[in-house]
Amino acid sequence: MNLNAAFYDDIQNTAVPFYRVMMAVQQQREQPDPVPLLEVRRGRAESPAWYMIQAAEFDPEPLTVAKLRVRDIYASETMALALLEMLASETWLDRRGDEYYLTEEGRTVMNRLKTRAANLLQGVAPPGQIDVARLEGLLRRVIEASLACPTPPGNWCLAHSRHRASGDEAPALLRLYHYIADFNAFRDDAHMAAWQPLEVTGYEWEAFSFIASGQAETAAALFQQLAYRGYSQEDYAKALQKLTEHGWLAQAGNTYQLTEAGRAVQTEVEQHTDDYFYAPWHEALNEAELAETIELLRLLREEWQS
Repeated sequence: MNLNAAFYDDIQNTAVPFYRVMMAVQQQREQPDPVPLLEVRRGRAESPAWYMIQAAEFDPEPLTVAKLRVRDIYASETMALALLEMLASETWLDRRGDEYYLTEEGRTVMNRLKTRAANLLQGVAPPGQIDVARLEGLLRRVIEASLACPTPPGNWCLAHSRHRASGDEAPALLRLYHYIADFNAFRDDAHMAAWQPLEVTGYEWEAFSFIASGQAETAAALFQQLAYRGYSQEDYAKALQKLTEHGWLAQAGNTYQLTEAGRAVQTEVEQHTDDYFYAPWHEALNEAELAETIELLRLLREEWQS
């Protein structure tokens, strides 16, 4: 069975009905309000919430700018440092030299959020059309195979994501909920392993991807859409010039377009990403089980979206 980026998108889109049914439960019962700072830039890697998640994944080991940028490789060092300092100013992290340790206050915040999610899911009626335990078991086998994968791609991001996962005693729905984050982490492992041998930086690769996908044509457009990463318009101009020197882009005035060589690079990277990401799926599941997993995920999305 041929799996591609569209199926990965389907996996991540499974989070949407999870959020929907959890919010429906929240409206029916009194739950603690979200922590205001954690709502800032929610959904972006460069946000207080995501950095606190990383702190929880490393705990009791400290965070550093370098460690953060192994996964948040598209962010500038200045942005990573600014967010760490913001969290330290809230006393959620304790800075010791260039290392940032999760404090008891920080653990309390993260435990509160984890408990909140667990409580909300306890109030969710399981989807009637699917065997949740069966789906959890199938996806758990894929996660375990991914954790045992060779390098490349390695499993640095996935291993840290699993560090904050609920244990085997947790309800199946809660474990499924975290698997969505796990697959996002392993996709990061796969994609970074696919493009990093090309010897470009994270923000250069992201600039290339935006030009290749038609989301931008100029350095100004890149800055407008990606300013949250912490790079300047001048940085993106330099990146585009470097990519042009590689022969991946062609310049016409201030605009840039993908060349045939660039298209070949993009295609190769996407294929390597899929190959790395889906190898554990084919190892862990036979064709019938793979088809069953795809169908169960589809049914879950459809039932909870209705």
